[in-house]
Amino acid sequence: MEQLNFYDLVSDLTLQEVFQSYLDCRRNKRRSLSSLRFEREYEHNLIRLYDDIIRRRYQSRPSKAFIVDKPVQREVFAADFRDRIIHHLIIGYLMPVFERIFLNESYSCRVGKGTLFGIQSCAQMMQICSNHYTTDCYVLRLDIHGFFFHIDKRILYRKLKQLIDTQYHHVNKSTILFLIREVLRDNPTENCKISGSKSAWIGLPKTKSLFFSGRNKGLPIGNLTSQVFANFYLNDFDHYVTGLDKDLFYGRYVDDIVIMHPSREYLLQVKQHIDTYLRQELGLTLHPKKVSLQHYAKGFAFVGAYIKPGRVYPGKRLRRSFYLKMQHLNTLWENNTQKMNRALLEKTLSSINSYFGLLKHFDAWRIKLKGWNMLNEQIRSVFRTNERLNKVWIEPQTKRQMIDDARKMFTEPLRYPKKYKNLVQKWNRLSPEEALKSCLGPSYITIPEDEKEST
Repeated sequence: MEQLNFYDLVSDLTLQEVFQSYLDCRRNKRRSLSSLRFEREYEHNLIRLYDDIIRRRYQSRPSKAFIVDKPVQREVFAADFRDRIIHHLIIGYLMPVFERIFLNESYSCRVGKGTLFGIQSCAQMMQICSNHYTTDCYVLRLDIHGFFFHIDKRILYRKLKQLIDTQYHHVNKSTILFLIREVLRDNPTENCKISGSKSAWIGLPKTKSLFFSGRNKGLPIGNLTSQVFANFYLNDFDHYVTGLDKDLFYGRYVDDIVIMHPSREYLLQVKQHIDTYLRQELGLTLHPKKVSLQHYAKGFAFVGAYIKPGRVYPGKRLRRSFYLKMQHLNTLWENNTQKMNRALLEKTLSSINSYFGLLKHFDAWRIKLKGWNMLNEQIRSVFRTNERLNKVWIEPQTKRQMIDDARKMFTEPLRYPKKYKNLVQKWNRLSPEEALKSCLGPSYITIPEDEKEST
């Protein structure tokens, strides 16, 4: 007969569920200091965390606050690794419930959605609203002023509790509500650890800082719960706007809102309705400097793209980042003193291909060509690309040179086996091809057939 844990008998939450949340949380975070500190005695720490949860003693620990400058200046609060496990536990159970009530027009923090999905949806909406670009269509763009920092936690908890009471039917309902209360009760600005210099906050508007948000206001940027709860906070707003008119087209990514309609006058009325709803129901306001209403033919910017009739261009920020990366690669190669630097080859290959892979979703052939031509002759002699500039690869002659250099590495130890005893013993156990892969990596050994044609 299977043995039962005592906690499983008295709690609606199992230790296995907490452990799974830990595994989800540490994915891609294993190198962070707080993760390493927790993982050093992870079994003991998970049992203590589980005990705190079922005994209702769990409390959030101090966060780390810092400023990021790219793409814009922004205040971030990084929760302790122990608290991030709780965030994953909450969202892991609530996300299926959220997905049932979220509209397709809400794009952020959802599997299968995201920025590219939002861009493609808005491009399709423009085509439909304008009857394939043959009739008038107007685009209203709105932005919520200091969205994350003005979310009312009391309103948010009331909405969450109502949702859980009516649509969440798991046995651990009381535990999830307790954890949500503790997460929302926590004030990250209290006893937080400032990372970096306090002067980094200079120039940051007060409307974009939790230190000036006021009591029971604001969610910290950087937490998983903040992103998903913020999306849920505007869910009723999404349903309200889409129900105003059947000819109205709507899309939202976080607090970036796009609305399309054949009538310009009607969109002006919609703006007033939205402003009233946000103030009365959610305690939010529209940003007065980020409101635009124009004809669809002029196009509009949305989540890193500029959408025009029949085409989508990358936004200014993405183009600038791409060009700066190409210049940075030139600098790295100019400062390189090694004849064949494998690490530099891999960095260059991954950097160019990552941008080419992103830009292939846009009408950006000229932009990619400009970036490719910005690279110096040395880089372009080592790499090749295709006509569409979809990817780059190492020039076959360079690969062969690297293989020859690697083979020379074998001759020295084989001539002096006593001096290189460990290497000789290792290579004697490998075939020549495996030995080369161990030195260069498998991607350098074979030359794919599709890399024969290049520009």
